[in-house]
Amino acid sequence: MAGKKLVPGSGRASTAVNAAKWAIPLLAAGARWLSAHPEVWESVKEQAAKLQKTTTNKPDGVLATVAILREQVDYLAGSADDAEETRRAQEWAKRLDSCERAAQLLKAPGATRKDRKALKERTEALRSEIFEAYIEEMGEDAESAGRGAAS
Repeated sequence: MAGKKLVPGSGRASTAVNAAKWAIPLLAAGARWLSAHPEVWESVKEQAAKLQKTTTNKPDGVLATVAILREQVDYLAGSADDAEETRRAQEWAKRLDSCERAAQLLKAPGATRKDRKALKERTEALRSEIFEAYIEEMGEDAESAGRGAAS
């Protein structure tokens, strides 16, 4: 029994499970801001929906995911409060560039399944890191705006 998968490896169930792997923990992490600032929820929900629609199994899906993540990194860079946040946004931008170049190369004939899997794993890790930071920053910005309006 230990070797059997509980969820089939393809179809809608697999897509939902893959999305849940990265989205649910991140939304839980951002729940304190989301509950205090419902206006943030719409933007986060929109970004999560965009990311959920894309799959990183193929190079075109990676390219679409990278484009969505660039929007989030641009927001993070513009909203950076200190040098560390700016540095992290710049690092993510470089890593996204690397994923984009790799996806372009993997579109060519002869790309191996191993290479596609490695790119998928890199992209999914980036998606989790960036989306978590995006949720956090949206919440922090909403709290700052709330404090500014209360003053």
